[in-house]
Amino acid sequence: MVEVKPFKGIMYNTQDLRTKITEPYDKITKEMQERYYGMDEYNFIRLNLPKDKDPYTSSKNTLKQWLDAGILKKSEKQSFYHYIQRFELNGKVYERNGFFAVVKLERYESKNILPHERTFSGPKEDRMKMLRSTNVDLEPVFFLYDDPELQIMNIFRNSNEQKIAEIIDDNGITHILLSAYSPEIEHFFRDKKLVIADGHHRYETALAYAEEMNRVNGTGYIMAVLVNRYDPGLIILPSHRIIEASDIKPDELLQEIKKYFEISEVKRESIKGFINEELIFVFGDQAYSLKLKKEFKNGLSISEGLNVSILNKYIISNILNLESKENIKYARWPEEVLPLIDEGKAKFAFLVKPVTPSKVWEVAVKGEIMPQKSTDFYPKLISGLEMFDLRDEV
Repeated sequence: MVEVKPFKGIMYNTQDLRTKITEPYDKITKEMQERYYGMDEYNFIRLNLPKDKDPYTSSKNTLKQWLDAGILKKSEKQSFYHYIQRFELNGKVYERNGFFAVVKLERYESKNILPHERTFSGPKEDRMKMLRSTNVDLEPVFFLYDDPELQIMNIFRNSNEQKIAEIIDDNGITHILLSAYSPEIEHFFRDKKLVIADGHHRYETALAYAEEMNRVNGTGYIMAVLVNRYDPGLIILPSHRIIEASDIKPDELLQEIKKYFEISEVKRESIKGFINEELIFVFGDQAYSLKLKKEFKNGLSISEGLNVSILNKYIISNILNLESKENIKYARWPEEVLPLIDEGKAKFAFLVKPVTPSKVWEVAVKGEIMPQKSTDFYPKLISGLEMFDLRDEV
């Protein structure tokens, strides 16, 4: 049984958040960090990724100072927080609806909360130090839930929602935050499962911290944004693979690829936006659609049958032998990739069709794992809208 609960959110004591919000900490480059620092003395960067020698103590002290000074405030009552993101992509306007809540932490073995990718130790060690120092969830984990009839969003729209903030970020994405509460939301999730869309490291870190703290007060829960996997605005972008250097010549590689794939030529000028082919091999002024031969499809699991898994196994590993992946770069759009080939900055590239939310759900429910860089949920959840004090009772 999944527990989804309201909480007393910590948020900025102003609606003017444009200069205060940031990208998630793990997406912030050094250049972005410097820009955020110069943008506003109360920018969220000073909490989620401080420049100080001891960033963890710095974050803890800054958090206390801002709460004491009224820069930040904690809500007086427990609420859910409806989170709307409006954005344009390829000339079309989308709206993604989710909501902030706290979710009871469970081990994956319970089969109630499910991952779809593997994690590494480095990021978990960093966020564990931050949790121990601040005792606050600074950023949310991104969950998917199953609601084909859109019941949850209907509950929000029929409740007495109070707008907290509306901002447009540097990427032109509109973020709207509203507070509301209905016991129907808690009841809805009692027989549901959740799949982690983004934030596996943070989830596993929070679970380890909860057990370290014996789940006292709010440490047994994690702040999250939950989005229906049927939401019309739930978009997953591809991660196209760019090979910058390789000993094999592209035409020789094409001959090797023919051992595993049926190939057909594609007009390069037709490659744009979301591609329709599962895999496209691009080099020079040539492009080819690749379809795995039938004899290699037998017995594949759901995750093994993904185009990125097939690309990794038969081409990246078997033919190119790029185990370290150091010569592989990633991009969201063909329009980013093709100029690199034309300018000689990349030798060749493999374009992939994006994974669907239903496929992510299916893989997780079956207990399988997707390769790294399989999913790029767009847009990212902005940081600085809500925080959760783990000392609070839930």
